[in-house]
Amino acid sequence: MITVALSATIGASRKRVWHALVDPSERVLWDERILGEIASPRAQDGARQRRRASNQPASPLRLTRWRFKLGSVPLVMREEIVTADPIERLTSRISIGSIHLDQTLTLYSEDNETGPRTRLGMKVIASNSIAVIGEVVPRAEVQRLAIEYVDSTLRQVQKFCEAEA
Repeated sequence: MITVALSATIGASRKRVWHALVDPSERVLWDERILGEIASPRAQDGARQRRRASNQPASPLRLTRWRFKLGSVPLVMREEIVTADPIERLTSRISIGSIHLDQTLTLYSEDNETGPRTRLGMKVIASNSIAVIGEVVPRAEVQRLAIEYVDSTLRQVQKFCEAEA
């Protein structure tokens, strides 16, 4: 297994960073790799009706499918948020084409005299190799893809949240 763990300090509150991570309508604003959400109309209608009936915001626990660009290749990304400890920790299972990742995001306050700051940690675990149409992508390439995915995600969340601060 390949494990990549990086973090970034973001000049925004934990609440703001959390919202950027769990709200699909914000995800499309900050993640340049997302080309759009692939939504099931029945699933959306059912979720809307349940929220209206309970008068509660949407739960962060969900399964979302995105049109996603990995490099220059458009793929489908399936993201299932499996646990959410509000404003602290989020775990997900992600599939991008034939790449499968277990992702953990952690948020820590690092507020100081300059204002709210959040340390966003991101850990991704991937398989050593990926089968792609009769070929196997070697460990070094999988590691490179995982590092790029984590680094790009952290930079984009940071840029988005700090632009609003």
